[in-house]
Amino acid sequence: MTPEPEGVPDVAALRRGAHERAVARPRRPFAGAVTDLATDGVALRRYTPDRRRPGAAVVFLHGGYGLFGDLELQDGWCRRAAEALGVVVLAVDYRLAPEARLDDAVVDALAALDLLAGDGFDRLYLDGDSAGGAVAVLAAARTAHPLAGLLLTNPNLDLSLETYDDDLPGGPGRELSTYAMRAWTGVEPADAPRLQRSARGLPPTLVAVGELDSLRPEARELADTCRRDGVPCRLVELPGAEHGFVGTERAGTVLTEAAAFFRLA
Repeated sequence: MTPEPEGVPDVAALRRGAHERAVARPRRPFAGAVTDLATDGVALRRYTPDRRRPGAAVVFLHGGYGLFGDLELQDGWCRRAAEALGVVVLAVDYRLAPEARLDDAVVDALAALDLLAGDGFDRLYLDGDSAGGAVAVLAAARTAHPLAGLLLTNPNLDLSLETYDDDLPGGPGRELSTYAMRAWTGVEPADAPRLQRSARGLPPTLVAVGELDSLRPEARELADTCRRDGVPCRLVELPGAEHGFVGTERAGTVLTEAAAFFRLA
């Protein structure tokens, strides 16, 4: 077998490892129904809590550098969010790099919104974690459906990595991020999108980020941009938290903030 060039990760191994770790976690109890389905060849998972608000639904985009992740990766967050917010959550197994590009992932997110709208949901939200945050921001700006809100947790927004803070130890890793953003966007980092610099087309937005996350500067910048552009926004910084806090009990704090901000409490 020909070895990968230096600096190129073994994406298959990353995907396999992430999946194995995800399925090894105990399933979070859920008061409701979990259903797997698909649209346009893209796998989806719908979480329908027993106690929910009619018409309200969230499209969720997982993290994973745009390279890995599937419906199992953040199953626990989806279950928690559906119950805490009282909404249907539709998770999207969007297409990944290097086989696909960021725009392909956005198309998959838009198809999920179309599906929910076709099912009669009229209070729609987007929720993106880490790399899924980039997908969510772009989908929010491009969808034809009016959105009630956008929830971003430790989002990748500056795909050029210009504002990535190496002095914050909470990840994600710079080396893998550099490869991933190049593969995902199809351009060199210097030419990659800086999504935190425009809030045009965004609905009310809640951004949550760990205090130790290397992506904290871009989360702060998006919040400033929202204020400049007249978009209602709340920035939640979690003391002592690193990247990936949605898989911990700190997720509850963010969902409490989201329920109040989006008036789902």
